[in-house]
Amino acid sequence: MTSEHLSKRLAKVADYVPQGARLADIGSDHAYLASYLVAAGRVEAAVCGEVAEGPYQSSLATVQARGLADCIQV
Repeated sequence: MTSEHLSKRLAKVADYVPQGARLADIGSDHAYLASYLVAAGRVEAAVCGEVAEGPYQSSLATVQARGLADCIQV
């Protein structure tokens, strides 16, 4: 996922995340931010939090589809 695939809001948030950080994204918007930052090598690991089953499943599907389950916990 490249920055042009992020919404303007998420791209702006990504700009604030320090290189090498560990990310906790609560209400993770389908794990898009975490997926982008891990794939880009900007963060080492991430946790994506969701309380509703639908968004949880969407986040999990995003992480698995991108092969990032070793670095992102949903």
